[in-house]
Amino acid sequence: MRVLFVTWAWPSHFFPCVQLGWALRAAGHEVLVASQPSLTGAITGAGLPAAEVGRDVDVGAMAGRYFSWLVRQDRPVEWEEMRRWGTGNVITYKRIAEAMLDDTLDLARHWRPDLIVFDPTTYAGPLVAARLGIPAVRHIWGMDYTCRTREFEPEALADLCGRLGIPGVETLGDITVDPCPPSLQVEAPVERLTMRFVPYNGPAVVPDWLTRPAERPRICVVESSAVTRWGGPEAALTPVALEAFADVDADVVAVGAGAVPDGPLPPRARLVDRIALHLLLPDCDLLVHQGGGGAVMTALAAGVPQLVLPRFTDHVFNGRRISEAGAGRELFAGRATAELIRAEADLLLRDGGYRATAEKLRREMAEQPSAAEVADQLAELAGRES
Repeated sequence: MRVLFVTWAWPSHFFPCVQLGWALRAAGHEVLVASQPSLTGAITGAGLPAAEVGRDVDVGAMAGRYFSWLVRQDRPVEWEEMRRWGTGNVITYKRIAEAMLDDTLDLARHWRPDLIVFDPTTYAGPLVAARLGIPAVRHIWGMDYTCRTREFEPEALADLCGRLGIPGVETLGDITVDPCPPSLQVEAPVERLTMRFVPYNGPAVVPDWLTRPAERPRICVVESSAVTRWGGPEAALTPVALEAFADVDADVVAVGAGAVPDGPLPPRARLVDRIALHLLLPDCDLLVHQGGGGAVMTALAAGVPQLVLPRFTDHVFNGRRISEAGAGRELFAGRATAELIRAEADLLLRDGGYRATAEKLRREMAEQPSAAEVADQLAELAGRES
């Protein structure tokens, strides 16, 4: 079986697909990952073959006003407010699809995949699958925020469907590969194929300091690559987090730090440009982050409580789900002072109930079918449709 993965060029949208790509390769299937040129290094660095399609686009230029507006808010932007934007909710992803579509179609016609697996915001995947009559598999990265935008996608993609000569496209695909623990997933009319989540956070080197046992509680602070790149320096989490934990008897590891305070770092604080979170989090007592899907899922897999300080709407969604489940707490970043962050973190470290719930979700994740089992089920899907 030949499987074509299609994703746009943002690593956090590709990384969740890696374990399935590996499983398919290990089972003897051919795998090819199609994306824009700037993702090629990340794809080949994961040990998978890459095909460059289309051109890179400047997402910040296309959606900069939206991101800047979010960062200026002192309140979470609710979904009902977002719904009023209609197709504007997906216009950036439509433009990415426009940049990828022709080359992806040409590649699929030449390579002739039996199955197309696509990131849920990469519409070139299901569009090409619909045009060629190939089964389409939607691969999400956690809690299913993107199913909300399905109501706007038929209108937004109508002209691309017309260009391809198809009456429409089902952006949910034929089935959804879902690594989220079922008890944490949202209810939606989606046919799901659950899969055990195995974190992949990029090529990894274990630093010496991580091979030694921690002498104190360890707090991990993670910047969101999307927030710091598109929200600007005023959205950085690290400065206020380091201020919050300056006098806390804990080791603080700040990963992907953007702007940092002037002068010396607080005692027992360590800045790390990047590290694979799945190496670090099992030795942590708390993760403080902005709500990105990769950090959420890696913390769940490690059974670590989370303090989520979101700004973007999907991060708010993730933070609330974690808080409602009892595996952490959520505090909107626009209101997050150092004092509030410290108080929330202190509660999460003292109250063992959050750790117990996080551990329960970790066990639930571990009980889901392996990627190898999912690969076999996808082979059956491709066989039924051939």
